[in-house]
Amino acid sequence: MKEMKKPRGIINLVMINILVFLMVALSVNFLASVYLDGRDLWKRIFVPIDEKAYVESLPDQDYTYLIYREKKQLETQYVPYVAWAKKPFSGKTITINNEGERTHRLTTNQPMKHVRFFGGSTMWGTGVDDQSTIPAHYNDLHPDYRAYNHGQSGFVSRQGLARLINLVNQKVPMDIVVFYDGCNDAHNVCEGIGPINSHREVAKMADKLEHRWYVTDALTGSIRTVIQKVIKKGVEPPSKCLADPAYAKLVASTMVNNWKIARSVAALGGAEFHAILQPVAALGQPNIEYLGLRGDKTNWHVVYPLVKEIKEREHLDWVHDFTDAFDVKEYIYIDGCHVNSLGNQIIARRLSEMLKQLE
Repeated sequence: MKEMKKPRGIINLVMINILVFLMVALSVNFLASVYLDGRDLWKRIFVPIDEKAYVESLPDQDYTYLIYREKKQLETQYVPYVAWAKKPFSGKTITINNEGERTHRLTTNQPMKHVRFFGGSTMWGTGVDDQSTIPAHYNDLHPDYRAYNHGQSGFVSRQGLARLINLVNQKVPMDIVVFYDGCNDAHNVCEGIGPINSHREVAKMADKLEHRWYVTDALTGSIRTVIQKVIKKGVEPPSKCLADPAYAKLVASTMVNNWKIARSVAALGGAEFHAILQPVAALGQPNIEYLGLRGDKTNWHVVYPLVKEIKEREHLDWVHDFTDAFDVKEYIYIDGCHVNSLGNQIIARRLSEMLKQLE
């Protein structure tokens, strides 16, 4: 009888240990989930802003803080083909319509022309309010037009192309299409882990589509996320473009090819097309001493010259180099790519003058 109790005792001990392990794993995973949610909530309430850029290029601190606080409140939704867009939002400084796109005050109900702007967060308007984006400033210069802001945070030229296709196949009105690219293509694609036709969230979306064990996620999902964030914190991903000149050429040619295709799609929609190689703080002669960005070789240093080379070699007169637009004494840049209202006004004015000359 005593010998029979020993196996049963071992089984009981194993079961107790498994139960304890599960309880510990669930508890730690729950605490990790609380940390992740709390971290996100903290950032929404106490918005971290680079103080130097904040003071130098965005001197109205209270208003700037409101803009960034509302930006942190924005949520993202999945959109077929383009990958993502903002959810509808109505704040004091930021307004997102039902299509997930930023809007500004209408200047007319019967527009003479429809001008559609595409790009990443620089076109969307990170750091400025609704009336200070590039499309809004352009609309101020042409109040008889309707300017649309199709920019989205993180978008590369391939996503702009996808969004344009979605609009053209629905036969929306368009007379002028403007692509404003360079920052994200050279950054996200050069440092991405996906294929050349990828975007910022390719790893995250691929992970969601792969088969997952629900039990494993319940026990360790948040723990793994926390560990990944700790490992990645402060570590810049290696640049494929800096390491491999051939890959840099591929990034440059792919962006230009996206523009070429977008030009053809725009023509189907009845619109003329213009691609703008956007300025970045690392290039040109902007006043950026307060950002401390000088000295390091970046993806833009290798990709941008290649884009310009293609433009000259193939005589692409519809591609325009705006990289010197912010070579002024005023403070323009908020960070390496985003600019203040004055910067967006400079781009809108230059674009307006350029289009007028081409008429």
